[in-house]
Amino acid sequence: MFISTTFIEVITILGTAAFSASAVLAANDREIDLFSIIVLGIIAAVGGGTIRDCLLDTPVFWAEDMSYIYIASASAIVCFYTISFLKKKWISEIYLYIDAIAIAMFCIQGTEKAWALGFGLPVAPVILGTMTAVGGGIVRDIILQRPSLILSKELYAIPVCLGAIIHAVTLAYLPDYSEISALAAAFVIIYLRHLSIQKNLVVPNWALLNLKK
Repeated sequence: MFISTTFIEVITILGTAAFSASAVLAANDREIDLFSIIVLGIIAAVGGGTIRDCLLDTPVFWAEDMSYIYIASASAIVCFYTISFLKKKWISEIYLYIDAIAIAMFCIQGTEKAWALGFGLPVAPVILGTMTAVGGGIVRDIILQRPSLILSKELYAIPVCLGAIIHAVTLAYLPDYSEISALAAAFVIIYLRHLSIQKNLVVPNWALLNLKK
């Protein structure tokens, strides 16, 4: 049994708000007006899901339900006017955890949607789950011309991919436990991000491309 529609909607809404907030925080050192922040917040929030839906050849999720655009806009506006508070060190650390929760939510949602449509089973749902989670952030960083986390040693895309694999394997062999699998996959993603944030766990050197050698 696949994850309930209500559960998917909740994690998508929460992820949308979190990713929109990430755009404001990423741009906090730039002189950007409110309108540009809203646009950037929307792009960061729905970018990954938009790419996913285009590849799945299905209606783009936010075009069918504009509430996601409204949520992203509201989140960006709130963050814009509270940025001085959000820039505090302890708030910034909390945000890192919010971001971890968001990528976990988007990963599950993307993997679930691709699997439900039978798209490129069993590998494509893992790819699209990962893309859903990190795609918006990549587009955000490109626009801001800042280094993306996926191009650093920090554990970011790897935990997401691992979570997508866990969920996809469960959907393939134990579909009745899909909701438990979603929670387990989310836990793995968030826990690995926690280790990266608190313990500086990074990708080992042997797995890095080093052209300076």
